[in-house]
Amino acid sequence: MKLGMTGNRFGMSDEAKKRLIEFIESNNITEVHHGDCVGADKDFHDICESFNIKIIIHPPIIDDLRAFCKSDIILEPKDYHSRNNSIVDSTDMLIGFPNSKKETLRSGTWSTIRHARRTGKDRYLIFSNGDVSNT
Repeated sequence: MKLGMTGNRFGMSDEAKKRLIEFIESNNITEVHHGDCVGADKDFHDICESFNIKIIIHPPIIDDLRAFCKSDIILEPKDYHSRNNSIVDSTDMLIGFPNSKKETLRSGTWSTIRHARRTGKDRYLIFSNGDVSNT
């Protein structure tokens, strides 16, 4: 399965990291795509790297919050909205690490989750307290 990822810039809690590891261990993930930002993207990258999963990076055109993760495949930078849509469109499923359980406007993470919903992609959300949702 090709897994896309979206997440907040504050990073993952230890509980969220545990849930991600459980998710990876119980699914056949062959490839992951992320947006190369500080916070949850970097945490996701490091965990996927430890599992030797193929990583595709979709960097933003603005470097201010970029993590500059290393990967064999780093795509051309795009604006945040286009990059986030590309992550969803390139994958079979989206895993999300939003900053809050309440869906909000003006949030790149929630916007990406909504795009996945509109395009019929499966979604798996992991919240900072370790709760999960298939919203």
